[in-house]
Amino acid sequence: MKALSYTLLLALLAFSFNTAVGQDAMLAIRDAAAKELPLQSDVEIDPISASEIPACELIISADRRHMTLLSPQKVMLRRFSDTDGDPQSQVDQWSFYQNGVEVYRELDTTGNGKRDQFRWLNTAGTRWGVDTTGNNAIDTWKEISAEEVSREIILALATNDAQRFAAVALKESELRNLGLGEVHNSTAAQKIPGLQTGFAAAVSSLALSNTAQWHQLSAMMPGTVPQGEQGNQKDLRVYENATATVSESGNVRQILIGTLVQIGENNWRVLDLPKNYDVEQLAYTFIQPVLTPGSTGPADSEIVAMMNQIAALQSQIPTLPEADRPDKHKEVIAILLEIVKIAATQDERENWIRQIADTIMQAVGRNEYPDGKEQIAALFATVNQPTMQELAAHVRSRQIMVEYCIALESGSDPMRAYTQWLADLEDMVTAFPTTEAGLDGMMQLASYKEMLEPTNTESIRWYRRVIELVPGQPQAAKAQGAIRRLNAEGNEVPFRGFSDTAGRAFDIAEYRDNFVLLCFWDSHSAGQLPIIKAVLDRFESAELVPIGVNLDNDESAMQTALQNAPAGWRQLYAPGGLDGALATYWGIISPPSMILYDKAGRVVRSSITSVEDLQQVLTDLVQ
Repeated sequence: MKALSYTLLLALLAFSFNTAVGQDAMLAIRDAAAKELPLQSDVEIDPISASEIPACELIISADRRHMTLLSPQKVMLRRFSDTDGDPQSQVDQWSFYQNGVEVYRELDTTGNGKRDQFRWLNTAGTRWGVDTTGNNAIDTWKEISAEEVSREIILALATNDAQRFAAVALKESELRNLGLGEVHNSTAAQKIPGLQTGFAAAVSSLALSNTAQWHQLSAMMPGTVPQGEQGNQKDLRVYENATATVSESGNVRQILIGTLVQIGENNWRVLDLPKNYDVEQLAYTFIQPVLTPGSTGPADSEIVAMMNQIAALQSQIPTLPEADRPDKHKEVIAILLEIVKIAATQDERENWIRQIADTIMQAVGRNEYPDGKEQIAALFATVNQPTMQELAAHVRSRQIMVEYCIALESGSDPMRAYTQWLADLEDMVTAFPTTEAGLDGMMQLASYKEMLEPTNTESIRWYRRVIELVPGQPQAAKAQGAIRRLNAEGNEVPFRGFSDTAGRAFDIAEYRDNFVLLCFWDSHSAGQLPIIKAVLDRFESAELVPIGVNLDNDESAMQTALQNAPAGWRQLYAPGGLDGALATYWGIISPPSMILYDKAGRVVRSSITSVEDLQQVLTDLVQ
């Protein structure tokens, strides 16, 4: 991204949000929007050729806070938004689409006009990266799966990018938050300095070229080291001796990734330097498994030979004419089906079937595999059995995304296709309610309905369903907190039993005779604090007391954020971030979010999610 293009787009968008725009200005904004590209290079979006730009359509929403660019076929390509309603009407969210689906989003959470958070969405994965230094590179990950961590490691090795590796390597602050006992903590702590100093040697030893391609993460099943073992304060989830399958020029090799640890919901880090796979040098950090004779592992020669074939085919596909690509995808799927047949265990067979479903979805998402709809339907019919419900739910979740992409490719109305996808998602979670995919889908549906439905009837129904299905589990507690929040308005809701950063006990009742604003935030949304404070300063006469509720995993991250964006408020903190007690009590999904109490201790508003909403609530309050 050239600075000129970025600055020009900001100026044009701010102009359009603040001013009635003439035809010439609209055309200039449309052209700039069409040329806008993601700051991160690892993003696949629908391309826009120069010849297509004049036929694209730019739409500005009635509230002048959203600008959408449509292709000549009326499919969404870009969306630029002012989500916080700041007086300058400055763009703070950039969304990019593929096949009408948002696959990537960039955010300015500090209000300085610079993008500092980067999210891959839907078919593009689950990554959520953060730039803390302002250099447009990701310094840490707010969310990233174990599979994506292994991919980041391979790409870092192939490009000799030490910062990219450091972003997925476990840090001392993250280790402290794991709450390990003395033995496990000492073992892990001894590895961290090597992660910081040994990357260059790993690059030299592995000698991956910049054409190396990551294909998959291979590992034993993840394990849980339970709370209490070796003095651990909470459960620890790990992969031991994870490997990544990599191809170069059609040849496949295995890279030993080592130990991966989960540091939060959908957030993993590596604890070892990568090296060439050697079965004689496997080592275990936390769990010593017993390997079963005859198990098909990453070194199995027949599997590796077939993976070589797949890698060769996949490396050819991008160079082929579009008309020839579907046949190559079909060959890849055929080989994966053969691997399923020779896999030694049921777990391995199911893992390969998941890989097939993911491969079909990715190929269809690139508009390269029209047969994918029928093929994944047949795959789902095969696995949809009472004994394989987890696998069936996974395949079905991919199937409905395939059907959505096919509908868009066929020229269906995008909104109609999207509505059908939501209906299919609801059907999926109803059919597979106790599976991981089903429960995740229910929480997604509940959150989605919460944003769109004024009465919250449907969102509460889905939250209650989660509670019924997994009582006593963390997901149920989060759902119960969301219901508490949604039902809070007009009621006296107790909020006590937590401590502030000075160690003092907190009780909302001690602030009777004052309005109280609970402001839920983390270090990634800390840039909103000065803006919120500026709004509160305008309503100083309202006897309003702001209370910060920090949701960072690491308390030191909170302290650093407060140094850069001081608010001067009393701050509450509990370990665990969005999985911790504070976020769970209120069912907070994503900060910033605010809850307002009146002078009688009743909740006035329980879901204030923007500065604009806050300003309107306070205006109504003082009138």
